[in-house]
Amino acid sequence: MKNKKTVATFATFAALAVGIGALAYFAGTKNGSSSESNNGTAVGNAGINGGNGAGNASGNGNSGNVGTSATVAEMALPITDKDKETSYNPAESTKIELTDNIGKINITEPGTYIVSGSTNNGMIIVNVGEEEDVQLVLQDVNMNSATSAAIYVISADETYITLEGENTLSNGGSYVAIDSNDIDAVIFSKDDLTINGSGVLNIDATVEHAIVCKDDMVITGGTYNLTAQEDCINTNDSLAITAGTFTLNCLDDAIHTDGILQIDGGTFDITAAEGLEGTYITINDGTFVISASDDGINAAQKVSDYTATLVINGGDITITMGPGDTDGIDSNGNIYINGGVTRITGQSTVDYDGEAVKNGGTLIINGEETDIIPNQFMGGGPGGGQGRGPGGFEGGPDGQFPDGMTPPEDWDGQFPDGMTPPEDWDGQFPDDMTPPDGQIPGGRDGQKGRPANETADNAQSV
Repeated sequence: MKNKKTVATFATFAALAVGIGALAYFAGTKNGSSSESNNGTAVGNAGINGGNGAGNASGNGNSGNVGTSATVAEMALPITDKDKETSYNPAESTKIELTDNIGKINITEPGTYIVSGSTNNGMIIVNVGEEEDVQLVLQDVNMNSATSAAIYVISADETYITLEGENTLSNGGSYVAIDSNDIDAVIFSKDDLTINGSGVLNIDATVEHAIVCKDDMVITGGTYNLTAQEDCINTNDSLAITAGTFTLNCLDDAIHTDGILQIDGGTFDITAAEGLEGTYITINDGTFVISASDDGINAAQKVSDYTATLVINGGDITITMGPGDTDGIDSNGNIYINGGVTRITGQSTVDYDGEAVKNGGTLIINGEETDIIPNQFMGGGPGGGQGRGPGGFEGGPDGQFPDGMTPPEDWDGQFPDGMTPPEDWDGQFPDDMTPPDGQIPGGRDGQKGRPANETADNAQSV
């Protein structure tokens, strides 16, 4: 999650402005009329990845350009037929039967390997040529690696893991170096990795991560029950998911990639510090229930190849945030909502540094539908803190502050230069609340509704 600005004075003014429905003052100073940006509109209308695996950009000219050297077509992570292929010829495959204390199994030739059985101390190592493929078919495997990864891919063009039946992989609680690579996951791959099939993969990573891929990764099917002390799925380059059922529970990121995260479908039940994180995130379809204690979805600037961006073209997304310095959606750059349904409930719902454009779809903030993507900026206050946006503070033209909110003890009643409350504000505070020195902002005195040019014994005019 990106660092927030924490200037105390400005935070105080922001909270007070929210209380009287004047957050637009601050929003205008940060992003101006960003929703009218030509580039933002072009990108949003282009639909980014077009809602399909190939991700061809639509629109004319440079509509797919996001202000970096990469275009939409270059950024899309293609899904091949082989990524979805789960069939194989058993007669031409090598069978591996796991037994207790089988130790390391080294695969040095390309081909298909059918793995079954169980072991308390085993490890499959894939080490083939850089242009050679390996398919591992897991058939009701129960495999623990005492001090390393259960599956370790050192070298391959592509490794395909096909799931059949119910498979459980684990680590004994520590990772002891066996070479120069820093293995830190139950499945650890240095090269491209694809997981497919109709089976189940259970991983309980009592230390570190469940799955790590140092290259590109694709998931086209399967059921995943992953628990981890850090990330459930972590990739260095990019990750594409087209289908699958995911129950992810971890203390850090449920799904993390430094590059592109593209989701075209699947069902996701996520409990984590952060739900989805990547530099460029595209959601074309899928059902997401995310409960997060940091960011629900975070477009973080992990690499310089692309501008940090979240694009929602479809799907059904429900994000529930914990209290504190949290964001339902957080982007170091831009947000484009083109379709789908997005629901966010929390104290701080949306935070972005670039621009936010809503071209379509449904956005629901704290239970209220809106066509405006709010910007939390420095966090927020009780009830969502959107100010003028739905589901936030109830402050507005009547000048009321939210229930339970009081001005700071040292507040002198002054608002920032150039900012005044709405013209029809009646100067009233909630029952039993007055500013510490009796002053009310915006040219009113300490008496409810009394203009500043009318005197009062116990008040000063501002």
